[in-house]
Amino acid sequence: MNNRFIVNEKITNDFVEKYTKTTYRIIGKNKHSSIKPCHWLEQKLMTGRDNRNCYKGVFGIQSHRCLQNTPSLPFCNHQCVFCWRDIEIGSLGSDFTVQPDDPAYLVDEMIRHQQDIIKNHLPLRKYLDNYEIMIDVMYYMLKTNAKASINSISSNIHVSKNKVERALTLLKNQKFVIPTDNTLNNFKLDDDINCCIDLRDEIEDLINRELTTPDEIMQAHGEAMFPNHAAISLDGEPLLYPKMSDFIQEFKNRKMTTFVVTNSTLPNIINNLETLPSQLYFTLPAPNEKIYQKTCRPMIKEGWKRIMGSLELIESLSCRTLVRLTAVKDLNIHEKLIEDYIKIIEKTNPNFFEIKGFTLQAKALLIKERLKSNEPLQHYFPEYDYLEKIALKFEELGNFPLIYTNEASRDFLFAVNWDEDKNPIITSP
Repeated sequence: MNNRFIVNEKITNDFVEKYTKTTYRIIGKNKHSSIKPCHWLEQKLMTGRDNRNCYKGVFGIQSHRCLQNTPSLPFCNHQCVFCWRDIEIGSLGSDFTVQPDDPAYLVDEMIRHQQDIIKNHLPLRKYLDNYEIMIDVMYYMLKTNAKASINSISSNIHVSKNKVERALTLLKNQKFVIPTDNTLNNFKLDDDINCCIDLRDEIEDLINRELTTPDEIMQAHGEAMFPNHAAISLDGEPLLYPKMSDFIQEFKNRKMTTFVVTNSTLPNIINNLETLPSQLYFTLPAPNEKIYQKTCRPMIKEGWKRIMGSLELIESLSCRTLVRLTAVKDLNIHEKLIEDYIKIIEKTNPNFFEIKGFTLQAKALLIKERLKSNEPLQHYFPEYDYLEKIALKFEELGNFPLIYTNEASRDFLFAVNWDEDKNPIITSP
C-alpha cells in the first residue's frame, strides 16, 4: 500500500493533488473524505425530468439533489477487479489510519462544496445553452436533409465540437437523432421527424414536449443547490470511518435520506451502528468463497466468512436492506451460479435484491490486468440482454418478483422481503 501518502496520521497534499486533477473534491481537514457529482446529476440538470434520472429513481431519489460522498476515500479492505476507482494508487490500506474529522463539520463542508460545484462548474447557463444548441442542431440537420458529422454541424452552427457532442448525446438518448455508424461521429434525424417537421418552431415544440423546457432546466438547477439525499458510497469502504453513526445522523438532522453501500466485511460495525441509514446496501460479490477471492482480492483474513456474518444480520436491522450483486460476466455471474445466489438470498431475506452490471469505465478498464487475463475487455462486460436473461431465470427459480429494470444502468431489482405491489419510494429520512 502507498503509505508514503500518510505522514503523522495525516494524508499528504501529494495524495490530494492526484484527485484534484479529476472531478473529486477532497473534503475536511484530514483529507479522508470526498464528494463527486455523478454522471446522472449532470444528466438531470440537462432536462430536469425523470427521463435523465439514475436507477435510484425507483426509490424516489432525484439525481440532481443527490450528494455522492465517502468519509473513507482511500481506505478499503478489498481490491475488487471491477472497481472503477484508482485502487492501484488511490488505496492507502485496509484500516482507517488517520485522525477522523468531525461528522457535523464534514457534512457542512460536503454540502458547501456540492453547491460550489453546481454554481461554478455546472452553471445554469451551460444547460440553457445546451437547450438552444439542441434546437440549432436539429434544425441544421432538417435543412440539409442529409447525414451530418459532429465537425460539419460545429462548423455550420458555429458552436464548439464539445458542445455539439453534448447536445447530440442527449438527442441520441431521446432517439431524435440516430448514429449512422459505430464511431458516434455521424448522425441523421429520426425518419418520422424528418418527414413530418418543417419549421424551427416545430422542433422547439417537440423538444419542449418530449425532452425539456427552459423552465424545467432552471427549476432543476435551483433545486440542485439544496441536496436532499446522501449516497454514502463513492469510494473506499464507508464503514471504516469510525464515526459513521454520527455521520448518518448529521444527514438525518438535515432532513436528508441516506444510502450506505458496504462491502459487507464489517459485521461487528454493522451490528453496533447506533443510527441506521434509510437503506443499507450489502454487497454480495460472489456465490462462494473461491469466486469471492478472485473477484475481490481481499486484503483481510476470513473475508467471505465476514460477508456471510453481515448478511445474517439483515433481518435484525430496523432499516430497509438491499443485497447487491455487481455483475462481471463469466466471473461472478453465469446461469449456472443462479441457484447458489438464490440460496443465499432466501437465507438472509433482505427487502430487495439487485443485479447491476459493472461499469466498464475509468480504472475498471484495467480488469484484464487485475485478473491477469488475455480475454478482451468485452468478454467481462455484461450487456443488458445478457443480464435480462439471468434476471428472468432468477425470478423463475427463486420466485422473487422482478419489480424494476433500468436499461441504461443495466440494473434489475427484485422484491424479496417486500410486497411487490407496495411502492418502494422512501418517504422519510
